[in-house]
Amino acid sequence: MLAGTTGRHLGATHGFTHLTLCVAPKCRLSVCTHDGILSGGTQVLRIVRTVGFRFLIVNRLPLAALDVALRLASAAVLSPSGRYRYLLAGIHPRILSATLRRIRRLHDWPRAWVRTAHQYLLAAHERAIAGEQRAAAELQRAAALCYHFGHVLVLDDVVRRRTLYTIAARLYRAAAPHLDPPIRPVEIPWRDSVLPGYLVTPGESRAPLVVFLNGASTTKEETVSWARPFLERGIGVLALDTPGSGELASHVPAAPGQEDIGWAIVEAAQHLPGVDGRHLALLGVSLRGAYAVQVAHTVPDFSAVVSVTSPFDPRLYVDALSDLVRYDVAFAVGTTPSELDRLAPALALTDVAPHLRTPLFVVGAGNDLVVPPQESVRLFRAAGGPKRLLFFHRANHVAFTHLEQWTSAVAAWLASVFTT
Repeated sequence: MLAGTTGRHLGATHGFTHLTLCVAPKCRLSVCTHDGILSGGTQVLRIVRTVGFRFLIVNRLPLAALDVALRLASAAVLSPSGRYRYLLAGIHPRILSATLRRIRRLHDWPRAWVRTAHQYLLAAHERAIAGEQRAAAELQRAAALCYHFGHVLVLDDVVRRRTLYTIAARLYRAAAPHLDPPIRPVEIPWRDSVLPGYLVTPGESRAPLVVFLNGASTTKEETVSWARPFLERGIGVLALDTPGSGELASHVPAAPGQEDIGWAIVEAAQHLPGVDGRHLALLGVSLRGAYAVQVAHTVPDFSAVVSVTSPFDPRLYVDALSDLVRYDVAFAVGTTPSELDRLAPALALTDVAPHLRTPLFVVGAGNDLVVPPQESVRLFRAAGGPKRLLFFHRANHVAFTHLEQWTSAVAAWLASVFTT
């Protein structure tokens, strides 16, 4: 749902002189230039300021208040927008509702998801016995994602959190080659370690590649399911675990100075099957939306970079983050919630964005309660190179509520960049 025009190209930079700001769901259009927002910008900034106030209020609610709410009504009260993430991952609506009804306190969250995973695994076993391998693989994929969803709210037991995700990764890896389309497990050498990922390509010929970088609570097993719009545009997808995420979370924490991962990706892409290593892009979600910008600034070989609901300058609001978010980010960077204030400067893009020359696509969400919505606007306005902003007025964090729209819009934009 990308409205507006792309403008003319700037020589070999694949840039745009006109940039599109789409405010969903009504999708009113404002056209921007490198000087800022020309029309409708004041209204957009007023919207994000209002949601920013709500962000502060909601993030100050203690975990005990959430526990009380669950005891009174269970997680079945989760709003339709809150359910989008699980539905997009392929969890059946009826099964999702049953899972949420079993959650009446925070400690019930992982137990309920594991129970649902067992139901999917039983169904997968029955399909496998019947010789329906593809159907069995799809059900096992769903079971793996249930273990993944279960692990993200384990707040007080690091060993259990890692164990649940390890099971998720093992189940998904076994199912991946039998899915439609088939998904290939790959490993990218980096320093003394490897970055595990899942590769899916549109066909036999060599195709451009977009590399997905996870947020703090997403993993490659979840994000690879977003590949379809890109495959339809002839673009391959590599969903990659980076330090602090997925299979690396237990032993390789995120830290400043890891932008050399970009060089590892570029080198490995030259040898990946079905990949045209000359045309590469990065797509980072949440915390790693900022990281993607840092990598693209450091490694000029990337044709484009996409940042989805990422922080721009967390120094301004890290103290206001909820306990849930602070724990999740701390786990991803291998520290404690109390240490996040010290690390916030390393995540800031204030000094990087003005010098970015790689074409940038920013996705923002006006109802984001994890990263303040105005952060996307600030990144867009600060970026020095060709840029585009797609802002959804009513979307939540990662714009899960509008995932089909923004992935389709980004895929179309990348296709135009790759062919210029």
